[in-house]
Amino acid sequence: MKIFDERGATLYELLAVLVISSIILPIIYGVFTSGYKLYNKIGIEGQLRDDADYTATMIMNTFYSFPFDYVRECGEKNCIELVNSSSTSLTKQEKEQQTFYSINQSAANEEEQVIRIEITDSENDSSRKVLSIDSAEITSSADFSESALEISCSESANKNEEECAQGMIDLMLKLDHERLEEKLELNSKFGF
Repeated sequence: MKIFDERGATLYELLAVLVISSIILPIIYGVFTSGYKLYNKIGIEGQLRDDADYTATMIMNTFYSFPFDYVRECGEKNCIELVNSSSTSLTKQEKEQQTFYSINQSAANEEEQVIRIEITDSENDSSRKVLSIDSAEITSSADFSESALEISCSESANKNEEECAQGMIDLMLKLDHERLEEKLELNSKFGF
């Protein structure tokens, strides 16, 4: 019995291999490239979601860490201000060898303390929009160009319609990335 055939492959066998390869290889290539594109898209969307979560968290932390009396819209769109116009004062009173303290929780500040939250042009790239808190940009790879920051007031402060004591912040984010075909839309609402 002969193990090796010295004749080699015939022309028909070579043509059959080429035809089968020309059918199978593009399919394999298509599966790999679509898988790679999907992997990149999921990675970018994950990064944008992380940026949106970080942005919403920074806004909420600002609301909870700053003692504001009311919230008002800035003169511009996509801009709100947290305003602290009063403070707590403590007065010491002594009578008949006893010390008393009186607390005034609505003492007026000499000057309003304001923290501004806005969607503005990036300092590094004027074609991108970023969210900034008190003029400090929140670091993000996302573009906030079509995003919106709005306030809906449920209770006004001091009978003034522009001063909102209680309400909802509506953060509508449309995040864009250079390697993403469609903008990622995320909405977040929280009350104060």
